[in-house]
Amino acid sequence: MFTGRGDSGSTDTVDRSRESKSSARIDVEGAIDESISFIGMALVKSKWSDIIADLQQCQEDLYLMGEDIGFQGKKKKLGEDRVQWIEERTRAYKEEIGKIRLFVIPGGSEEAATLHIARVVSRSAERRIVHLKEHMEISKSVLKYANRLSSLLFMMAVVSNKRLGITERLWDIGIIS
Repeated sequence: MFTGRGDSGSTDTVDRSRESKSSARIDVEGAIDESISFIGMALVKSKWSDIIADLQQCQEDLYLMGEDIGFQGKKKKLGEDRVQWIEERTRAYKEEIGKIRLFVIPGGSEEAATLHIARVVSRSAERRIVHLKEHMEISKSVLKYANRLSSLLFMMAVVSNKRLGITERLWDIGIIS
């Protein structure tokens, strides 16, 4: 489907206003959409019901985040309860992993690799949200959730490899003094 309305370089926003496709706001909308899509790829590769359920919840939260940003908090909002949820889930995966040695080289299994890609894409979306904050009000819950999402996806990737019996490859950063 196409309308041709965007042929001049502008597009409709979620609040039905028109804006340049190069604007920071449209960039964030696209970055959130990318995150939702890459999480979808990770979701279909996952073998674990808890990870599948959590990835589905992350997608829903990202839609909510997009609406929060798009309507500047005047409609649905991503609340602090979502931040608490993502923190709880991250801690649960961390407990399963135990001690984490940084820096993990992404890979191991296809499942973990797709989670790492989703992690990197979500981190990019976070940077774009922070940039947008220079131009408009962004809620603290949105900023916190965006910051926490990559940590959750990292933990899921490491847990996936652990459950599959795959040892993580680590980058030797040398001695830190």
